[in-house]
Amino acid sequence: MKNARWILLLLLGLWSIGGRGQNPPLIGPKVPPPPETPLLDPQGDRALKILFNVSVDLAKQELLNSSAAGTPYANRDAVGTSLRYNAAILLLTGVNQLINNWRDFLNSPHSYRSPNPPDPATLVASIDGVPEPVAPTDNDSFLNHLDVAYGLQLIGKGGKMGTSTTRMTYLEVPAYILYNHDLPNGKGQVFGGLGFYLAYGLGGTITDSAFPGSVSAFDKNSGYKHFDAGLLLTAGYQLPQSLRLSVAYELGLVNLVPNGGAYDKVKNRVWSLNVAYPLNKLTALVKKK
Repeated sequence: MKNARWILLLLLGLWSIGGRGQNPPLIGPKVPPPPETPLLDPQGDRALKILFNVSVDLAKQELLNSSAAGTPYANRDAVGTSLRYNAAILLLTGVNQLINNWRDFLNSPHSYRSPNPPDPATLVASIDGVPEPVAPTDNDSFLNHLDVAYGLQLIGKGGKMGTSTTRMTYLEVPAYILYNHDLPNGKGQVFGGLGFYLAYGLGGTITDSAFPGSVSAFDKNSGYKHFDAGLLLTAGYQLPQSLRLSVAYELGLVNLVPNGGAYDKVKNRVWSLNVAYPLNKLTALVKKK
């Protein structure tokens, strides 16, 4: 009996040491944690998508001047378009996704706005394992139809004025707010929106059929300004297979030649026909080949 008593005391001591610091057992069904929503999820509808975009552009330089009156440049027919191309990497995500990510960041332990640890006394009502009622998500809310698109692109601009042709290459940062609408029966999605762009001229040339050679489009003394900015308009259609087709228009707001004499104001105008495809799917196709 004495040995049985010591064995019983030993088992009780081991049980108390092993169970120390552990939470009391929950009563009721175990509630699984909510699934994580990754920021970068190529398969998610509202998560961040990375798109590779190419386009064919019709570029033009709009003349908005008064001193050109009486010169060949007063003739609007003397201003023509130039065929250019661009390539871009675009990031596309839902507005709700951005809001949720921002909230998660503010509530994370690494955030300066992270709340203090909860008082255990306030958790008594929640340890029974019974989940609180959760309001259903409103999939038809306005924010669920909004996307944010931004990225980096190399884009060609310029145009024709009389006998001269200008070709310029810009590094550009576009940003859009897009409204999207899902078509019935899974037939794809239509979208449209507006935004702005900031661009910096990397290089370019001006040629004239009446003179040999070319000059730099961004010459320090008589060339165009490097900086450009303006508004963006776009509309398009996304196929169920994720291929996106769209048209876009760039309305330049910066006067490229503020001291241009007869060229009082010259601003960039670009029409683009775009094709975009998820970068991860594109790389997968390349690897298969």
